[in-house]
Amino acid sequence: MTSFTKHISFIEKNFAELKPSTEVALDLKYATTDNFMKQNIYDGFNRCFVSPVTHLMFIKACVELRLFHPDLKFLIWDTLRPRSIQAQFYDHLKGTPFQNYVANPNPGSLHNFGMAMDLTLQTKDGVPLDMGTGFDDFADLSQPKLENKFLASGQLTQQQFDNRLLLRNVLENQGFQVLEHEWWHFNALPKDQVYGIFPILD
Repeated sequence: MTSFTKHISFIEKNFAELKPSTEVALDLKYATTDNFMKQNIYDGFNRCFVSPVTHLMFIKACVELRLFHPDLKFLIWDTLRPRSIQAQFYDHLKGTPFQNYVANPNPGSLHNFGMAMDLTLQTKDGVPLDMGTGFDDFADLSQPKLENKFLASGQLTQQQFDNRLLLRNVLENQGFQVLEHEWWHFNALPKDQVYGIFPILD
């Protein structure tokens, strides 16, 4: 039994569910083996929850996408994540060059509060936009803070850069902030406005 199923009543009480819609597709990577752990970490649990704050912000982003980019939709890879699973991720990467890609489970990732979203954009026909790397690619090319360097060197094409910027603009217009080393990761609120204030999923 995963922390999801064990705490489902707590989740349904404190978090808001996102379901597939005209603007939203789901491909929850950790409920499959297509992830950096190469395991079905969520044990098949494939419902998508976020905090009510995140939910409100994201719905506004969906409205913007529908109005200005009606040919596109969001593709969500991960949102709310139990802290017990965060610990598995952290232990898996601890001591490797990639350990900064996973937050320490103490005090926790914003994913553990439903305050972070991992997502991209795809066409209505289901074709993901080319962002230069895939999800959970730990190469430097994934890092927004290095995009200008890679754009200048040609390792990131103008189209890939523009696609990232489109995703970023739609979400940041509603208050989300991209993580500087993961183009797919967006936080709804800063950590100091979350820790000790909002419920965490253990």
